[in-house]
Amino acid sequence: MWISVFLISAILHITAGNEGCTLSGTNIRLQEITAFTGQSVLLPCSCTVRQFDTPRLTWTKLSQETVILTQSELYRDRVEQFNEKFPGNLSVLLSHLTQDDQGDYRCTIKDRENRDEYRDIRLHVKGCTLSDSNQLEIVRSRGQSVLLPCSCTELQAKPLRLTWTKFLDGQTHAIPLRDRVEMFNTEKSPGNLSVLLSCITKEDQGWYRCEINNQNFRDIRITVKETDGPQKPLPLNNQK
Repeated sequence: MWISVFLISAILHITAGNEGCTLSGTNIRLQEITAFTGQSVLLPCSCTVRQFDTPRLTWTKLSQETVILTQSELYRDRVEQFNEKFPGNLSVLLSHLTQDDQGDYRCTIKDRENRDEYRDIRLHVKGCTLSDSNQLEIVRSRGQSVLLPCSCTELQAKPLRLTWTKFLDGQTHAIPLRDRVEMFNTEKSPGNLSVLLSCITKEDQGWYRCEINNQNFRDIRITVKETDGPQKPLPLNNQK
C-alpha cells in the first residue's frame, strides 16, 4: 500500500513539474512603468507556479522593427536575466537607461503546444531638462564660497552628458573638478547638477555655463568684490 501511495505521489509530482509555464498577469492588458535616465528598471514577467524546466523565452522591444533584447547591440551589457537560476522568474533588468529605451516590451514564451503566450509592458523614461535656464548673476566677497545652481526638473534623472565651463578670453575652459570645486550629482540625486566653489578669488570672477546633452545650458556670472575692511569704531560722543 505504501509503495502504491509513493508511486502515485511521484507521478503527480512529475506531472505537476512538467505542466509548463503559465504567465502571471496576462489579464492586465498593458502594464506601465516609469523610470529615469541613468537608472535601472525591472521589467517583470513570471510563471504562476514554480517551474522545474526553463520555458523558451524571448524578450522583444516592439517598434517598426522588432528588436530581440539579448541579440541587439543597443542592449549589449545592459540586460540581465534571472531564469537560469530561477526558471519561473522571466523578468529582465535594463540598466543605464536612456530616453531611446522608452517604448513597449513583450515577454513571450512557448506553451506545450508551441503557441505564443505573452505579456506587454510599456516603459516611460523621463530624461533631464533644466529646471531653470535663465541667466543669473551672483556677487560674493573674496574668500567666500559660492553655489552655482543648476538642476534637472527631475532630480532622479541623470543627463547623458554634463559639462561645467568658464568663459575666458572668448573661449570656454572646463572647470577642473578638484580642490575648491564640489559637485552634488550623487547616486541619490543625479539631477542636482550644481557646483560649489570655495575660497573664491578675483580670478574666479566671470561667466560660467552648466550644459547638458550638448544642447541645454544655463549661464551664471560671478562678481568677486574685495573683502570689507574692519569696521571703524563709532566716535565716543555717539556711543551710549
